Amino acid sequence: MKIAGPQTNSIALKLGSLTLDVPFFQASLSGYSDCAMRTLARRFGCPFTLADMMLAKSAANPRFLRKACFRPVADEHPVGAQILGRNPATMASAARDLVAAGYDVIDLNFACPAPKILRRGRGGAMLNEPDTVIDSLKAVRDVIVAPVLMKLRIGANHKPQSLDNFWEIVTRSIENGVDALVIHGRTVSERFRGKADWDLLAAVKNRFPDATIVGSGDIFEPPATVDLMKRTGLDGFVVARGAVGNPWIFRDLRCVWENRPLPPPPELTEQRLVILEHFERILKDYPEKKAVRIFRKFFAGYVRRHPRRKPALLSLMKTKTRAEVETALNTWYTDTYPNA
Repeated sequence: MKIAGPQTNSIALKLGSLTLDVPFFQASLSGYSDCAMRTLARRFGCPFTLADMMLAKSAANPRFLRKACFRPVADEHPVGAQILGRNPATMASAARDLVAAGYDVIDLNFACPAPKILRRGRGGAMLNEPDTVIDSLKAVRDVIVAPVLMKLRIGANHKPQSLDNFWEIVTRSIENGVDALVIHGRTVSERFRGKADWDLLAAVKNRFPDATIVGSGDIFEPPATVDLMKRTGLDGFVVARGAVGNPWIFRDLRCVWENRPLPPPPELTEQRLVILEHFERILKDYPEKKAVRIFRKFFAGYVRRHPRRKPALLSLMKTKTRAEVETALNTWYTDTYPNA
């Protein structure tokens, strides 16, 4: 891996016509990466985010794109849209409409391991159909002038045929002009169990040194990312689960890649202010009760930093109104939080 200058780890990541000043960005996170989360990630230093995963057949519906989890806003560019489907023509139509709606990048998802997605033959199930995957890439490539990424896993499972399908998709997608491959180092059947196999991702980069290969899986500790990139030779990485309830990860990653000292972990007061900011952003897009339900998903991520994680989480999970959320935060995120 080339280091840009003697006193910095900073290195650009090129995604087609889009150049990022650091080699990482936020992944699309189903059920999480709405406008509120993306905006907060950008404020903490993330150079590029992907919106919540969306079905290609729904993406052309204007009402669908007005939803907070999907709509791009004026000040968050660059922003990408991730779509999944199994019909190349539908994928192409969705990509065209999403670029027209303001998205800067299209990401084709052939990796999602969720059972409800697999049952319909979408996401990771498509790794068993290399021809359809490549037809979808070519169809999308033909109708838009924007970077096209492809999200993969290293196979449907660990059977030899699955690995053959993976390498066929990788090879043919590069031959057909994909701008970057974002590869999660687990099979679809593994979901998120065990450790991601970054050695196989390194093998992809070794075989295709001129292609842009972005790794995914188990990015939680910013200082470890420099060694990981040096070891694998990959062009960059995405932050997925590590960003849920943790926008500070992007601040810390920037410090690592710009060779600056890591700041101290945020104190409880700062954590409370950031959590409230996140909650207020969600309240702008949803009625109060729904906003609280949506925000509960983030509590587990935020309380990982709390000295009394379990009781703090239980208190937050019981909330049903804005006032109750604020009361719980004011109780637990001060220096006088309950110790008993």
